[in-house]
Amino acid sequence: MIKKIWPLILLLSSALILVFVTGLITAIAITNGGEKSQEEIPAPPENIQTEPSSAAKNILVLGDSIGYGVGDEPDMGIGKRYAALIDSEETIEVTNLSVSGATSADLAALVEAPENEAFIAAADLIIISIGGNDLTGIQSEDVLSLDMAFQETFNTYQKNLDATLNRIRNLNPEAQIALIGLNNPYSELDVQNSQNLLEWNYKTGLIAAAGLKTAYIPTYDQFKDHLETYLAADQFHPSSIGYQVIAEELDRVLNGID
Repeated sequence: MIKKIWPLILLLSSALILVFVTGLITAIAITNGGEKSQEEIPAPPENIQTEPSSAAKNILVLGDSIGYGVGDEPDMGIGKRYAALIDSEETIEVTNLSVSGATSADLAALVEAPENEAFIAAADLIIISIGGNDLTGIQSEDVLSLDMAFQETFNTYQKNLDATLNRIRNLNPEAQIALIGLNNPYSELDVQNSQNLLEWNYKTGLIAAAGLKTAYIPTYDQFKDHLETYLAADQFHPSSIGYQVIAEELDRVLNGID
């Protein structure tokens, strides 16, 4: 009789162990709050609906301090560095309407201003750097409220960016638009800010991918292992070398230059 019972006991014991392990794994997952690791967030898609912009003769730069060129040599910045990379025998005009400290709301208001309509309508290429001031403005004391603040801030940013892109398209249906992704000035130890920045870039890439002739220009991976040389003395804005890297990445995405 005992010999017949032992197999049943072993079977029940194995089943109980399986149930316990499954419950333990589920509990760990719940405790972690379902957070995604940086590896789980895919890289932003590169829009393939671009057209070669090496023939651009009128470049317009819009956005914040990085659009303006803070940290670069005087009178340079992304637009002029990109223009210098283009193989063109004709003069390239670069107009920069960027404002240091600008948020997505400021940019949406700027493109609506009547005095800027002519600049937008005349541009062959419109380079936009925006979102950094929206993101760095998020303040929170704990992870849960930080996540909620992040989602609310991004939703507002997306609304403003959509309005900006729609306004540009109404004034200039043919221009190539390039959205500059955010680089990561934070330490690798600042996991939460780095995670938010990665998610921000990914979602911005999706916005670009949904637009006609709108390209996303990645900078995160280009900067992450070279912060000492690619960032300026303030350890936030790109240095002259960093701006050159962004311009070259812009050239690579728009013109297929490796």
